[in-house]
Parts: sequence; C-alpha cells; structure tokens
Amino acid sequence: GLTCKIKRFLIIVKNMKIRELQIEDAKQFLKVLNTLDAETSFLSREKGERKTTVNQLKEDIQKGISNGILNYVVENKGVLAGYVWGNPSKIIRKKHCMYIAIAILQEYTGKGYGKKLMQTLEKQAIQSGITRFELTVMSHNKIAVNLYKKMGYSIEGNIKNSMFIDNEFIDEYSMAKII
Repeated sequence: GLTCKIKRFLIIVKNMKIRELQIEDAKQFLKVLNTLDAETSFLSREKGERKTTVNQLKEDIQKGISNGILNYVVENKGVLAGYVWGNPSKIIRKKHCMYIAIAILQEYTGKGYGKKLMQTLEKQAIQSGITRFELTVMSHNKIAVNLYKKMGYSIEGNIKNSMFIDNEFIDEYSMAKII
C-alpha cells in the first residue's frame, strides 16, 4: 500500500521560527493568550475574562486541526511570541473564504513577526483554495490597520459600536483581501 507522511510546516528566519500550533503547546499558548488579554485593549477579551483550562485548549487545538483551521505560532528563541489563526468557511457558497485573527505579544511587536505570520497563513490557505481573507480590527488600532493595508487588505465596512472598552464604544473595520 501507499503511505503518506504529513509534512510539518516550518519557517525559520533569524530568531523567528514559525510553525503549526501543536497540542503540546497548550500550556504555553494559554499563557500567551492570557498575557495578550492583559496587555492590550485591541483584542476581544478583558484581563481575566478567559476561563479556558489547558485541557480545554488541548481539545480546541485538536478540534481545530480536525476541522481544517490553520493555526501558526511564532517562536523567538523557543518562547511563543504570537499566533495567527485562519478558520475556513464550512458553508459551500463561502468555501473560498477564511476568517483570520492574529496577535503578537507587545514585547515582540515591530519585528516583522505579524507580517511573516500573515504571509505564512495566506500561502498555505491559497494552496487549499482560499481566495478571500476576512478580518475585523478596531478602527483605532492604526498599526494593525496599516499592516493589513500594506498586505493588500482593504476596508469594506465600518462596524459601529462593535466593542465597549473603558466606558467607550469602539468601531471595528471589516477588512478583506481578494486573491
């Protein structure tokens, strides 16, 4: 019989290593998520709001792998510094679409990690037939908006009062990139 080995995806540039998220990463990945929740108001959750356990996260990672979700992490000298996540649509009429989310720990921003993560995700997704990438970003997150624009994303809409942060309503942009 014919056997097939799954090729693991890996990119190494300088101190940066980009690879697929593994179940074994759950403990360190949860720490990254909790740190992100605490250090930035540009993401959905408040500090302490995430109640996920390591075992729940392991299950989520496994489900994601089984459901075709692309999830890459970037390491700096063995420490997880951020991630990008891509969820392809399960709807037949939207099977060419993928919703993405990305976050980098503050101490690692400005080093090109976000761009490399996005490029990695897009390259892999395009190979599986994705031609439309979608995301939302808080309108006042100028660094992220500029990164997405540089990478070919355009603003398709403004989602009014999408978030409520520090007693203030925040709009989000709906952005997309067509391949």
